[in-house]
Amino acid sequence: MRYTTAGLLTLSALALLAGCASRPAYYVAPPSPAAAYAEPPLIQTGHQNGFADGLSIGERDRIEGHSYRPTNGDRYANTPGYYPQLGGPFWQYQSAYRDAYMRGYHKGYSRG
Repeated sequence: MRYTTAGLLTLSALALLAGCASRPAYYVAPPSPAAAYAEPPLIQTGHQNGFADGLSIGERDRIEGHSYRPTNGDRYANTPGYYPQLGGPFWQYQSAYRDAYMRGYHKGYSRG
């Protein structure tokens, strides 16, 4: 009886291991990244102009010893650089410009 019980245990263990080995191990690749979002030229131009202006004005204010005052400047108020050929309304350009201006001003002012 001993050999029979030991033999059955061995056979069942081999059967279990054989069942596990019959499944191939495979790698599931992560999903592909979403398509890159391209901003319209109006928004791109607003971000570029606003960040550059904010950066330079923030640095200037820090160097001259002014307090942190990002919305106090003429460029923030008048939002320069818009022209109709950008393909969108002024308010969209203004929003993109002012958002980027604030980020640029903060970076320029806090560089020191």
